[in-house]
Amino acid sequence: MIRSLLISAFDAIGYEPPRKKARRYTIGGLSYDAGPYSVGETPQGEATAEGAIRMIRERGLRELRVLDICCGTGIIGLTMFSRLSVDGTVNSVGLSDINIFNLNVVCRALKNNGLDRQVGSGLKVWLSDCFTHIPVEERFDIIVSNPPHFPREDFTSGDFTPDVLGTFDANWAFHSDFYRECHERLTPRGEVWFLENGEGASESDLLPFISANPRLKYTGQSNEPLLPKCFWMISKLA
Repeated sequence: MIRSLLISAFDAIGYEPPRKKARRYTIGGLSYDAGPYSVGETPQGEATAEGAIRMIRERGLRELRVLDICCGTGIIGLTMFSRLSVDGTVNSVGLSDINIFNLNVVCRALKNNGLDRQVGSGLKVWLSDCFTHIPVEERFDIIVSNPPHFPREDFTSGDFTPDVLGTFDANWAFHSDFYRECHERLTPRGEVWFLENGEGASESDLLPFISANPRLKYTGQSNEPLLPKCFWMISKLA
């Protein structure tokens, strides 16, 4: 699906991307081949996955439907699925991102790690700007992310790589849109777990977006031991 979309887009504009060698890396026993236009290996992704797994186990949560939004190359969602689906802790994981090149890496990772047979049941992949193209009937017990965290507005200066561009949330547009709509995508026990980067955002920057939605309740902030510069912001249905 992702490959056909890429080919159609390139044919429409008469563009052929340069052939560059993929960057291969392994996280949590899963291998990834990041392309030149996708994000690559990030410590935030691994820390988010490990932190989420720890919190799930500490609370004894079971039979979870998880959405990894702004999934990048899928490190968070695929790590959680591979570790927690075996014993029924996680039933399904959805992965969504606005960058088609990131999702191309996700699809390669599914194939390379023998997870492609789970697509459509335990695993789902969506090319989507926030919730726009995630089917309206989908509901999740946990929406987890290490979201874009720098509110840069000027993209005209500098030569930005995909890794850098993926960290920007211009004028907090993603956070604003997400928290305005996310209650409609949560199950009755649903929660939002965002691991935010303290070098780009603070609780006071982001809390107004949660508070603006009367259907949400902010349950607090906590530090992430695996990545001290980052902190969790947790919210749930009010």
